[in-house]
Amino acid sequence: MLRLRALLLVAALALTGCTEVVENDPVENVASGSVPLFDQVLAWESCYQGFECTEVAVPIDWENPEGELLSIALMRAEGTAGLRPMLANPGGPGSSAIEWMLGSYESLGSEYLRKNFQVIAFDPRGVGNSSPVTCSNLGLKDQLLYGGSPYRFGTDEDIAYSANLAKKFGESCQGEISTGYFNTQQTANDMEFLRVITDSELLDFLGFSYGTELGATYAVLYPENVGLFVLDGAVDPTIDPDLALLGQIRGFDKALDAYLLDCFEQISCPLPRDLSEAKDTIAGILANLENGTLPTDYNRDLALSSAIAGIIVTLYSEDSWEYLSAGIEDALSGDGTMLLLLADLYNDRSSDDGYLTNLVEANYAVACADEKTYPLSEKDLTAEITDASQVFGKYFAYGESSCEGWPAGIGNQVLNFEVTPKTAPLIIGTTGDPATPYEQAVTLNSLIGGSNLLTYQVEGHTVYGSNACVGGIVDRYLSGEDLSGQDLNC
Repeated sequence: MLRLRALLLVAALALTGCTEVVENDPVENVASGSVPLFDQVLAWESCYQGFECTEVAVPIDWENPEGELLSIALMRAEGTAGLRPMLANPGGPGSSAIEWMLGSYESLGSEYLRKNFQVIAFDPRGVGNSSPVTCSNLGLKDQLLYGGSPYRFGTDEDIAYSANLAKKFGESCQGEISTGYFNTQQTANDMEFLRVITDSELLDFLGFSYGTELGATYAVLYPENVGLFVLDGAVDPTIDPDLALLGQIRGFDKALDAYLLDCFEQISCPLPRDLSEAKDTIAGILANLENGTLPTDYNRDLALSSAIAGIIVTLYSEDSWEYLSAGIEDALSGDGTMLLLLADLYNDRSSDDGYLTNLVEANYAVACADEKTYPLSEKDLTAEITDASQVFGKYFAYGESSCEGWPAGIGNQVLNFEVTPKTAPLIIGTTGDPATPYEQAVTLNSLIGGSNLLTYQVEGHTVYGSNACVGGIVDRYLSGEDLSGQDLNC
């Protein structure tokens, strides 16, 4: 079983299908010399009902800006052209901001945000419509996410099998452009370029989950150019991968506890009304899948990896708990259909027609490029990860194989995140966040000088756009109010 540590940051998306392509070819224009790089003009065109799209060319490597180019795709709502630009990223890494905005613009943030800012969704390099990571063998992707190992779980043969599969998948995604260029620091440089060509004195930014790490990275590289930054579901960018994984496993176990306590109050709860017994029951479902599968209504069976993904995706939000109950009830009766459908949501896959976006491969590319920039933990946390969750722990504790076949970030450098930007960011942390535990928001607040921490005391991952108290505080921040010294709790 692979650790898949990077994928724990991925939140469920509103799936909207294929995106339209803007015919303008900025890469060709800049490469031919007809348009200098920094003289590009954003040629916005109608692309969907109610939206406008454009593309720009950026260097593959900002350390060598005269070299090859790639394309960055942008989208905004029609009628917002005269408003103050604000870049937005929904997380991942690997989530398409364009797909996200298409599915959620009417509920994005707050009415104040949408009326006063030109929110620009941009797919980071390697993601969605922006020179995407592509893999030559999608069968390997399916095998990685939905297949089972032929060996007994946790044995040397099982670990070697998983490592080899991960490596072959990573190698299948290396094309003419090394995925090592698809990293957070190169994307932060892209953001600075977008600030310049949108004629913005300062960069305004809205980031969720991994998007907060992207925002923090920009703040380190360009502190004097930081404008209004709202960082929701904050990531600690200094934590090493093993400690981050340990925190996430504890976070998801805590979220599972919250789900179970709520489930016990429901007449339809399919589990014993005792935390330990209920967890034993769920763990039993997974244990039976370690070397077996459950049939589904589709031409794919439910295996261990997809069952874990199907459970985890429901723990991002209380709104999904009813689907977890349905999935568990079905699994206990020998039917894996609901958990498979939930895994498909997590992996951005259509049940019948394959993958809707390149979310998974982009997630691996960016996360592994970044992870390999920083030294690995000197402490072996295998035992602690195993013990962190009765249900999930052992499945994330074996091997270091998830980034085999993926290159380190090109142009990355180890950064000092202790920075005081020109404008104080607003950092939002949720006390019951399983994917980016609240402690990470506290740490980011301590690293970024002058920043303010807004605490939301509830279960779930990210909150801006779904709570009036949080939305009101963010609106005050966006209107220019100084929040220093105020009680920022909801």
